[in-house]
Amino acid sequence: ELKMKELMNNPYAWLFLSLITIFSFAFAIYTWIAGKKAKELSNDYLSNDIIKQGKQPISKLKIEFDGKIINDLTATTFYIWNSGNEIINKADIVGNSLKLVSDSGAILDARIIKQTDESNEFRLITVSSSNIEFDFDYIDGGEGVRIQVLHTGSGNKISFVGKIKGGNAIRNCKDQNNGKGIHGFIKAFIDELVPMLIFIFCWFGTMFIAHFLGLDSNSGIIVALAGALSVIVVLIYVKIKRKIRHALHRDIPINLKRLE
Repeated sequence: ELKMKELMNNPYAWLFLSLITIFSFAFAIYTWIAGKKAKELSNDYLSNDIIKQGKQPISKLKIEFDGKIINDLTATTFYIWNSGNEIINKADIVGNSLKLVSDSGAILDARIIKQTDESNEFRLITVSSSNIEFDFDYIDGGEGVRIQVLHTGSGNKISFVGKIKGGNAIRNCKDQNNGKGIHGFIKAFIDELVPMLIFIFCWFGTMFIAHFLGLDSNSGIIVALAGALSVIVVLIYVKIKRKIRHALHRDIPINLKRLE
């Protein structure tokens, strides 16, 4: 009884229990998000300026399209994939097709350069100066397509348009990568604050256990042990960070990014 009363009056104990509560709550949220059934499409893109404001990469090189000299030419690779955990069928898409729409500039050419599984059967239906329409048979979780688009203007002027019946809104990962919106805040929280909380948790946890066992929490051995434990747990966190990131912030699937 005396030991329990001493424990209840110990500030290290209350701090340790508070940190356990915080981490348990965070883990419960992560588990709920990761296990939640969802139909969701995500998209991201990478752009490379080939010609910008008439400046050719090679002085004697001239690029024409349909008999006209191109003064602005950009190659943009779009990644579109199923970032949920349920199969998306063609019939699940409103209008049975998806689009890439140019807000300004003209689309010159488009082609599918990779799909994670040939059975997905991604197909370009129409390619015009203002939009690209394409469809598919089905997309399982983590599967998708990589489409290369040659166009005038910048990559951020082309947007991915589509709607899933009864599913989540289209997720724009480029905005999230740029730290915009709530997802950008969550990313910053995970990247910067969580390692510090882990370090504090391990440090005070070690001190609390040492005090509870009657050891001198100020001794060099205990301090070294607390530091070593903190480093080990932070390294473990770095290892599982990809899984946390996948639940809260969708990444382009590795097999879709990989070059053939």
